[in-house]
Amino acid sequence: MEQLITFITVVGGLIFSVAVAVVVEEFIFGQIFKMFFATPKPSVSSPILVRWTAQGQ
Repeated sequence: MEQLITFITVVGGLIFSVAVAVVVEEFIFGQIFKMFFATPKPSVSSPILVRWTAQGQ
C-alpha cells in the first residue's frame, strides 16, 4: 500500500510539474495553445484548377 501511495504521488508530481511548465511558458511566449488549437493557415490562397484531357489517336 505504501508503494502505491508513493507511485501515485510521483506521477501526480510529474503531471503537476508539466502543467506548471506549460502555463509559465504560455505566459512568457504565448505560442503553445496557438500551435495546438489554432486552425492551420492554407499555404495557397486559392486552389489551382487543372483540366485533364484525353489524347485521342
